[in-house]
Amino acid sequence: MTAPHVTIEPSILYLGTPVVLISTQNEDGTANVAPMSSAWWLGWRAMLGLQTASQTPQNMIRTGECVLNLTSAAQADAVNRLARLTGTKELPELKKQLGYAYEPRKFEVAGLTPVASQTVAAPRVLECPIQLEAVLA
Repeated sequence: MTAPHVTIEPSILYLGTPVVLISTQNEDGTANVAPMSSAWWLGWRAMLGLQTASQTPQNMIRTGECVLNLTSAAQADAVNRLARLTGTKELPELKKQLGYAYEPRKFEVAGLTPVASQTVAAPRVLECPIQLEAVLA
């Protein structure tokens, strides 16, 4: 018996590594969460591949911290809802052309629950099975 084949059309294709929802704290103290799939671990260090002009890396550079929330299949819909949202008010022309939209309430729109972290100001994503509080090195 073969496994069922499911055809999907995600907003953005995430391949290679598990999708990570990176949560950070915006300048005004509100929470930001964004999906990314360029994460690799070497011992206790995570290497992240991010476009530095986006809100998430700007928050990380400013605060020096974030939470790396590893998703499971149960968060696929939330990841898709976040895929074309940005916390950056002024969208670059390329992001506009790609269909991105500014959304300050990303946790709410994705149906995710922010919970307080123990060691960083950025919130964790309650629904994610693994939540890694991190500081930049």
